[in-house]
Amino acid sequence: MGKNRFLILLGYTALTIVISPIRALGNIGIKLSSIIGFALFYLLTIVLIKRYGGKISAPSILFMGLLGISLVNLPFHVIYFNDTLGTLLEYIIHLSAVVAGFYYVMIKKLNYKIVYNVVCIIIVLVTSFYVNDLILKAILN
Repeated sequence: MGKNRFLILLGYTALTIVISPIRALGNIGIKLSSIIGFALFYLLTIVLIKRYGGKISAPSILFMGLLGISLVNLPFHVIYFNDTLGTLLEYIIHLSAVVAGFYYVMIKKLNYKIVYNVVCIIIVLVTSFYVNDLILKAILN
């Protein structure tokens, strides 16, 4: 693995670790972590693809992002599945942020980029506030 790829992987892993204490705020912490994480991973993916576009392929950056987030979260979700069900949606939202950032870079027209951002924001807000509550109610009942 090249130096740049390792730094990208390390960046995503470090950001995952930095965001994780927000979850300690309880139910609102998981929602905040989902929204803040989506925004930061989305922006990080866009910046990295634009910065390393000539050196590293965009799919490689996508893979490093997904792997960097998963290195921290996936072992806990596999080992303690029932105990971490409350944060599984947050993990999925963070992964989707990397994918969304990847596809944002592929869009060429400004009007489409604006619509894409609005749709992403709406999906993340609805998922974080409404769907997360439904999942938590199902887990607790």
